Amino acid sequence: MLYILELIGTMAFAISGVMASLGRRPDWIGAMIMAFVTAIGGGVIRDAIIGHGSVAFRDPNIFYVTFVSAIIAMSMSDKIERIGRTLAVADAVGLGLFNSAGLVMALSVTDSPIPYAFALVLGAVTGCGGGIVRDVLCARMPALLRPREVYISACLAGGIVGLICFTSGCQLETVGIVTAVVTLVIRLLAIRFNWRLPAVKHRK
Repeated sequence: MLYILELIGTMAFAISGVMASLGRRPDWIGAMIMAFVTAIGGGVIRDAIIGHGSVAFRDPNIFYVTFVSAIIAMSMSDKIERIGRTLAVADAVGLGLFNSAGLVMALSVTDSPIPYAFALVLGAVTGCGGGIVRDVLCARMPALLRPREVYISACLAGGIVGLICFTSGCQLETVGIVTAVVTLVIRLLAIRFNWRLPAVKHRK
């Protein structure tokens, strides 16, 4: 189940990568590259931090899902754009599912257990990584750095709920699903109702 959710997250981030690149009018190769760096960016960063060989380069299904999703997004970009806020929703789905994947992978390390606080951060890095790479390559301000944006805070909130489930004795699959759902719901609500975090007061 968790593997399927990660593939769905891969698909969502691949689509968001293509849609984000359209404003720069790329050719098919450029749009495809954007799909791949967005889809696997967070996972590669996660695996590098943990010290594992990157799963993205060893699992052919990740390649196939990313490639097919990118082709569909490029072929149907006009129809997808008409749905409204497609990029934001696809990014939210990828954010939730990859935050979940990062947290679960961190909690599943048994030979040298990762402290809960770092597991929380690892989940957030996995969730945000692909979007950050995508936005930087498109010369956009990453959502992570936008003033008062409910982005990484959604990851942290979802991760905290997931950790509460884990310490309560829930199975990792349940932890992953709960983390993904909470992160996704918070991010979508933030988009829908324009939620903003309190600003830090600063006197010059």
